[in-house]
Amino acid sequence: MIILKSSFIPHFVNENYVTNKLTIMKKNNWMKGLRVFSILTISAAIFSCNEEDPLPTMDVPGQAPEVEFTALVSGNRIAKYDARELNASMEVMSITGLSSGDKIVSIDYRPATGQLYALGASSRLYIINENNGEATALGETSFSPAISGDNASIDFNPTVDRIRLVTATGQNLRLHPELGTVVATDGSINGGMNPMIGAVAYTNSTADASSTQLYDIDFSQDKLYLQNPPNDGGLEEVGDLGIDFMGTGNFDIIADNSIALAVTSHENESKLYTINLSSGRAIWVGTFDMPVIGIAFKTNPVAYAASEDNMLYRFDPTDPEMNSVAFQGLVTGESVVGLDFRPANGQLYAITSTSRIMTVNTANGQLTAVGNPLNPLLLGTSFGFDFNPTVDRIRLVSNLGQNLRLHPDLGTVVAIDGNLNPGSPLVNGAAYTNSVANATTTVLFVLDSETNMLYRQDPPNDGGLVAIGSLGVDFTSDNGFDIGGDSNMAFALLDVAGSTGVYSINLTSGAATKVSDFNINATAMAVGLGF
Repeated sequence: MIILKSSFIPHFVNENYVTNKLTIMKKNNWMKGLRVFSILTISAAIFSCNEEDPLPTMDVPGQAPEVEFTALVSGNRIAKYDARELNASMEVMSITGLSSGDKIVSIDYRPATGQLYALGASSRLYIINENNGEATALGETSFSPAISGDNASIDFNPTVDRIRLVTATGQNLRLHPELGTVVATDGSINGGMNPMIGAVAYTNSTADASSTQLYDIDFSQDKLYLQNPPNDGGLEEVGDLGIDFMGTGNFDIIADNSIALAVTSHENESKLYTINLSSGRAIWVGTFDMPVIGIAFKTNPVAYAASEDNMLYRFDPTDPEMNSVAFQGLVTGESVVGLDFRPANGQLYAITSTSRIMTVNTANGQLTAVGNPLNPLLLGTSFGFDFNPTVDRIRLVSNLGQNLRLHPDLGTVVAIDGNLNPGSPLVNGAAYTNSVANATTTVLFVLDSETNMLYRQDPPNDGGLVAIGSLGVDFTSDNGFDIGGDSNMAFALLDVAGSTGVYSINLTSGAATKVSDFNINATAMAVGLGF
């Protein structure tokens, strides 16, 4: 029999009545109590589980920006991605032509030419052909001092056209993008708390940049820094990433500085983050479908023009906004009459009115003579000057029919070829197609200001001209003409009715279409090889 103590019975209830009722109801109450006890026990167990083992929360990535970029994928591959669709790359290709056993560890685009550069673990620099993945090594051997430390990262300083290389152990080098050599061994990375820099990126990545800042990501302290000044290696903290960056990674900033992205690769998982350059805050925006270890934003199209007053103009041929610097190294009365990039190493060359071949520093306009003046000398007043990418030799033609082959290393005439024919054409612009390193085929096109026609020079050594079609505009002999290495799109600076403009040239029909005004009297033009 169940008996309740009086202390548990309300004062208005008779104790004897309760005792009798409990005896009668013993079985029913016992069964009810058992059910209540069971319910409470189960509830307590569930509550206990919820306290000690909460349901797992699923991380949801933030919103990715609407932007495309190039990714370095493990196994020496490159891929094209839209940041909003990391589960499906747009294009993947293997990198070929590397030194035996070499592994690409970082990539970046060169603002001065638009070409994709890559750093090999063997301390070699390469230019990557984005159309087929073929790599061209720069320099004869690996650069020295060699890479020291993990997580080596490269990025172009757009103001001086040099490459910054930083590693997790604090190494801080400047590299030459045409020679593949070390320009300077700068001060080791310092500041912060035992920094382990895993990625670097410059702002203002355009060919005409006059200022820039270098940002570093520290994988040890999970912080964003300014490396200031870059050559001294000093770090100034911007802020915490707010996320633990592990493994290896890379970092890049788009040309207009509106987007900064970073990638980390850890335990076979590669994640993409946006980076706030003001606060340092990192936000995860997605996970790649492949093991990505580096990223790079394609730089803007770029072209260069020489003017009658000996200025070097840098501009985007699709949307010209000019920036200029004076040529340095010319003698009195000398002018630049031809320009072109050398596909083998990305170096800009010039020919002057005094028959001198020169290399050009695209950042400051400095000219450096290659060899002595040509023999024979230039014959004419306007010229076409362009590299044949299949043999790494320069073609020079003139309005008086001259047709020469030149050596880019010696600065000499390799061959005096047949005069331009038939008749007496006034050719003053020349450009080869497929202007990439190791090209196997190419076609030479020329412009004639007398007939206002586009011709194919075929074969080039014989000087024979095959008509393609009329440009549809009447232009003077002062102009520039070139064909992009990556796109094979042709552009010309033409003086029409006393006004210079940028024109696109249809290589199939010859038709010229005005893109925009240029308003500079041009004597030569070269289009960046990566465009």
